[in-house]
Amino acid sequence: MSSHLIYRDPSNPIWARVEDLLSRMSIEEKIAQLCSVPVEELLEGRKFSLEKAKRWLRHGIGEITRVAGSRIGLKPKEVASIVNEIQRFLIKETRLGIPAIVHEECLSGFMAVSATSFPVPIALASTWEPEHVEEMTKVIRRQMLAVGARQGLAPVLDIARDPRWGRNLRM
Repeated sequence: MSSHLIYRDPSNPIWARVEDLLSRMSIEEKIAQLCSVPVEELLEGRKFSLEKAKRWLRHGIGEITRVAGSRIGLKPKEVASIVNEIQRFLIKETRLGIPAIVHEECLSGFMAVSATSFPVPIALASTWEPEHVEEMTKVIRRQMLAVGARQGLAPVLDIARDPRWGRNLRM
């Protein structure tokens, strides 16, 4: 491993790796890390598109949105293959080689083709059996990891601090 690429060397302290990486990033690369792209923008039909990736991911990207939960209805093997191709592109074809976070929805299970559906959190809470909830979350985790997703969104409670927020408006 090249000693001048501190951010790529896991033996260095996190603070040094972060400082090194940030010092190397252009403003475009920093902005790209704050952005996400829906997987549909990276596909041609049901396949990863190198041309679209070059357009959307040229500076990297922070997050890929809902590969398994896309409106296309990809099967788990397709999801894993596409996630691998996206990550390979980001690691090998972008200047800094930063992989993206793949996020999925999982309020009541991993929301994907062939994944298990579970009761919503309020129903789980009413069971008073946290060990069952823990087992459920392990299933969700295994299913997500199997296709390359590392972040699961499971909003349970939205605390409103600003009534102008759209979810708080009632008709």
